[in-house]
Amino acid sequence: MTKASEKIIQEWLRLARENLLFAASGLKKDFSPYHTVCFLCHGSAEKYLKAYLISQGWNLHKTHDLVQLCSLAIGFDQDFVQLKPSAVILNDYIIIGRYPADISFEPLTKSEAIEALDAARNIADLVNTKLGIG
Repeated sequence: MTKASEKIIQEWLRLARENLLFAASGLKKDFSPYHTVCFLCHGSAEKYLKAYLISQGWNLHKTHDLVQLCSLAIGFDQDFVQLKPSAVILNDYIIIGRYPADISFEPLTKSEAIEALDAARNIADLVNTKLGIG
């Protein structure tokens, strides 16, 4: 891997960690915009998966589909199969957490935000393990 590639991967990982940390801190408040927590969890998972894929030589392209990114990761390492359920949980939050109520959805609950945070952490943990980050 080139120094430039390593730098890009580290930047993706930094942003992924920051999204995850901010999402977790949002749940510690008396009131939290749970849609924002879920949106940040999606963003974190997306960045972690893209960091892994880039480390494997994948050419970055624009997608927010976590199931697709997870499938691409499975092509490099079968251990990513275990992340499919987490990807499914998070996948819709790119829309729900981002756009106003003219797109029909019920307000997200604290339990959904906790589930999203757990799913994002699952993805973060496996990517960190695969990249040798402790």
